[in-house]
Amino acid sequence: MRHRSILATAALALSLLLPGAGQAQQPDRSRPGKDNGPPAVTAGFTARERQILADYFSRHRTPVKPLPPGIAKNLARGKPLPPGIAKQRLPSDLLRQLPPRQGFEIAVVGDRVVLLEARGLVVDILADLFR
Repeated sequence: MRHRSILATAALALSLLLPGAGQAQQPDRSRPGKDNGPPAVTAGFTARERQILADYFSRHRTPVKPLPPGIAKNLARGKPLPPGIAKQRLPSDLLRQLPPRQGFEIAVVGDRVVLLEARGLVVDILADLFR
């Protein structure tokens, strides 16, 4: 009985001295490195940008072709734009309405509007603007 009491006391003392003892170690995401995985995509279309784009495309009917199913499936946030996809620039009058974004590009890809970062990663996708 006394032996169990000593072990319990030792375990309690250890847990107080070493916070997180007995818990799984989590990777340190505060510094880049090979164990941290791919960088998280944190930006996206703002509510204001969504509204400007929705208003513009509701007033200006734009002919678009839906993406083939295989390509549409590969178009995802946090992934690079699939190779061979043609992107179209937004009309200049629409670009003037949108707030400037350093290091990002907004383009039409098939029947979607995408926000791309400078390296070509897809940051956000709007799929329902051309209905």
